[in-house]
Amino acid sequence: MRRRGEGDEPNRKLRNIASGPQRKYYLAHVTSVGAARDIIRGQQIKAQPCIRFNRDLVYFFALRPAYKLKGSERKKLYIDYFPSVMLVDTDDVGPPFHVYPFDTGGALDGVFEEEESDGVFLEDYELESTIQAVNDHIFWAFGTNADYFDGKLKKGLAGKFPDWNTPVQTFARIAGLASMSMGSNKPDGRASAIELAFTNHVRLDQIKLIVLPKQFLEDPRGDNTEAIEALKSANVEWAVYEWQPNRAPGDFHSEINTMVREYLSDRGML
Repeated sequence: MRRRGEGDEPNRKLRNIASGPQRKYYLAHVTSVGAARDIIRGQQIKAQPCIRFNRDLVYFFALRPAYKLKGSERKKLYIDYFPSVMLVDTDDVGPPFHVYPFDTGGALDGVFEEEESDGVFLEDYELESTIQAVNDHIFWAFGTNADYFDGKLKKGLAGKFPDWNTPVQTFARIAGLASMSMGSNKPDGRASAIELAFTNHVRLDQIKLIVLPKQFLEDPRGDNTEAIEALKSANVEWAVYEWQPNRAPGDFHSEINTMVREYLSDRGML
């Protein structure tokens, strides 16, 4: 997918296409365990330089821990390469810098190219830069938060719009890639996961839940007391999965997805 040139006016057919109810939801920040260690020690998720948008940003997906860590299909020895997920309340983060209906990095890397059009650019898909824009988009494209989490688009969504409305048609078909591949890695759930980026750092005490390998916190040779105490002090809940060395990080995606789904469902968000 290409970006528009500077000063070129986007054709944003997805904006304000529908309005939905105001529903509470959490944001999912996905990273490696190695990065999570630095976040816990530094007491914040830092906004990092983004070469795509030329500024410091922190990235989240709405509700869904859609991710594809680099090299996630290859076996790894060290725990640092395995996934961690952090859930943050939208009440705590302020207005987003941007909101897109899919992962912008994946789009610019050509992950969704089989359903793209050369006549539709990245900026054409941008939604309103508000927290409510996520609710509106979910209501229009998926209906419920639960169907959105599972990547289930409304049936026949693309066919409901005329052929000249290519931005909406291509969005529906790109998003459909996720529904066909949830739980696999091609192209993965990022094809329909709503991306929000923020310019501000996010404090550790703003994190509601962190998902980590059990072995990152507990070990017969000595527990990670520094991390445990930091999480307790910041009042961060944690959930763990059973990690094994020489597995592919992607092997744990389904288990983590189920853990996050149950957590959100228990809080009435799905």
